[in-house]
Amino acid sequence: MVKKSFICLSVVALACLIVTGCNGKKAKQAKLAVPVDKITMDTTIRFNKDAACKIHISYAFLKGNEYASANDSLLRMGTLQPNYFALSAEKLTPQRAISELARHYGAEYTELARWLKDREHEKSQLDWALNINTRIVPGMENYVVYISDIAIKTGKTTTKYSLCFNIDPKTGRQITLKEVFGDDYNETLTKKIIAQMAKNNDWDDDDEAQAQSKGYFVGIKPYASQNFILYDDSTTFVYSPGEISKNEVRVTIEN
Repeated sequence: MVKKSFICLSVVALACLIVTGCNGKKAKQAKLAVPVDKITMDTTIRFNKDAACKIHISYAFLKGNEYASANDSLLRMGTLQPNYFALSAEKLTPQRAISELARHYGAEYTELARWLKDREHEKSQLDWALNINTRIVPGMENYVVYISDIAIKTGKTTTKYSLCFNIDPKTGRQITLKEVFGDDYNETLTKKIIAQMAKNNDWDDDDEAQAQSKGYFVGIKPYASQNFILYDDSTTFVYSPGEISKNEVRVTIEN
């Protein structure tokens, strides 16, 4: 049995947010100058009386016909996970996308549950859940940041991560590090990131060797994450669990 509930919530666009970085500093309050709305969906796909997949999606989007292109772009970027829409030839809307995601994910769950049923002795392995909670916050200048907090549960394993997308709300164009910091952004930003990590954790040195000795960037060259949040006075880099360390790592540097 599938239970679905859609709730459209109007969100006041002039909301103030205070964001705290890893260095303990608080960013200046900023106002969100675009209208935002939200759709909430809860669905349960039951495989049998002992197993089911629960899907919860709370999806924020820009309200108004003038933001249709931006909403379409955000959906293609992967604000919903899994990203079934990157190569879609059809015009995308939040309302349609979350319904399609639930349908696709539910079908994949049912198919895999059938395969696992005779192979897994623990019934809990057939219990799945997908939770997606998103929000839109003020970014650098007139840009906004779309943040998706994802939690995927398959049996006893739960994976959590956050995805950040800096966009121009008028066009839906994604803002890149190269655009903001120049061609040599990776080299200059990586040095700042390592230095900030050293400061945050009271390391003796602020270099690559020290970071790796502390369990970060082990076996790989340090880099500036493409998963970041741009503010007027700072940038927060978000490294997902298992990317450069066991846990999620967030580093905020001054611009």
